[in-house]
Amino acid sequence: MLLTCPNCETIFRVDSHKFKPEGQAVRCSVCSHVWQAKVGKDTMGNEPNDVQEAFKALRLPLAILLVFLGLAAGVAFNRGVITAYFPSLIGVFDVAGLTIRPVLTGLEVTDLEASYSGDNLRLSGNLLNNRMVRSHAPDLRVTVTATDGVIMNEVIIKTEAQLIDPGEKTGFFIQLDVESSGEANITVAPLANRIYQ
Repeated sequence: MLLTCPNCETIFRVDSHKFKPEGQAVRCSVCSHVWQAKVGKDTMGNEPNDVQEAFKALRLPLAILLVFLGLAAGVAFNRGVITAYFPSLIGVFDVAGLTIRPVLTGLEVTDLEASYSGDNLRLSGNLLNNRMVRSHAPDLRVTVTATDGVIMNEVIIKTEAQLIDPGEKTGFFIQLDVESSGEANITVAPLANRIYQ
């Protein structure tokens, strides 16, 4: 067993069979300190601490559990990115009660073009993914309002692709019945709606 001098903390390897059951006095050969040491006590002669021993026994299982919980939290937090690369996992997250929603940060509506043909408004554009990772393409809310703020038409549309690679675009197109009298304001906004498989 190992025996540590409580005075100078020098560690000695000793044969535990040479100790009497009731313990015995030992002297440090380095600092000459004398103390009482017993077999079954720690190297300084103190009673072993059950809590410390239990903690030592549980260190590895606790470390494994913490690593597992950290990985599970990371997977849950990044499920949008994971399912963008592996869409078949959407159902797995759904069963676990974790809804998949598109991450709207980094998505930008670009190249918006509108033209009238009678009371028919034709609207096209692109949704650009400025992120460094693939993204789910969200539904888009198209709102046409008159200059006085009255909503003339509002619909939710889908883009051409369900997934957008980094730096890539996906297009959209819609025709709406809108009175062409006067000017209209058109807004296209991505929605953080639920993604279904």
